[in-house]
Amino acid sequence: MENLKNKTFIITGGGRGIGAEASKLIASNGANVILTCRTESQGFSVEKEILSNGDNAKFIPQDVTIENDWRKVIDEGLELYGRIDGVVNNAGTFSWKSMNESKLDDFKEVIDVNLAGSFLGLKYGTEAIRKHGEGGSIVMISSVLGKVGAPNTTAVCAAKGGVRLLAKAGACELGPEKIRVNSIHPGLTDTEVGKVFTSGLSDQQFIQSNIPMGRMARSEEIAKTILFLVSDESFFMTGAELTIDGGYTAG
Repeated sequence: MENLKNKTFIITGGGRGIGAEASKLIASNGANVILTCRTESQGFSVEKEILSNGDNAKFIPQDVTIENDWRKVIDEGLELYGRIDGVVNNAGTFSWKSMNESKLDDFKEVIDVNLAGSFLGLKYGTEAIRKHGEGGSIVMISSVLGKVGAPNTTAVCAAKGGVRLLAKAGACELGPEKIRVNSIHPGLTDTEVGKVFTSGLSDQQFIQSNIPMGRMARSEEIAKTILFLVSDESFFMTGAELTIDGGYTAG
């Protein structure tokens, strides 16, 4: 996509899964990518792969729940590339426990990483985009569990449901500045997190019973939707929620 050249995007949780695939895809379309995560070996591995393909990327270690980490990522990104055009708030953590098994600390951790981390990405990303005044795109990675409930997912549903409406609130507030905020809601995906959907069942049993299209999503398919939302191809979209679940929530 020609419209991504010379633009810069921050992608949290970029060391593996959806975040890694989005980092590689967006970089391959000409953008500068700042990928962040807590596990340095994963982050540097993705950075190395992108650079080896002749594309532009910088890995910066980050805990998305810490404001100073966000300031560092923004400052380093601006120093290196001169501008920030968008943020993909992808970093997340999960707790799959019944309410009886769950402790308050478990609940708070999921809320902090998924929801508070996305809020900070929205806040600091907006501040950075405003510096050039040309608008931008912020993508929130929620989940189908931000739209429907399921057993043993109280913390995840609360966090991802919050991300969904955080995106809509941001869209309403930032629309006049041409800063777009949209959310993506993946279903069962070929990531480590995806495996919890099938707890107690084989993958194939779960898929046959729950997914009309008959398979799980691939991380690169989610990445293609992220690419669409950060590009000018989606210029008039804000406050939208795109569900990528093979029909899981259609029934």
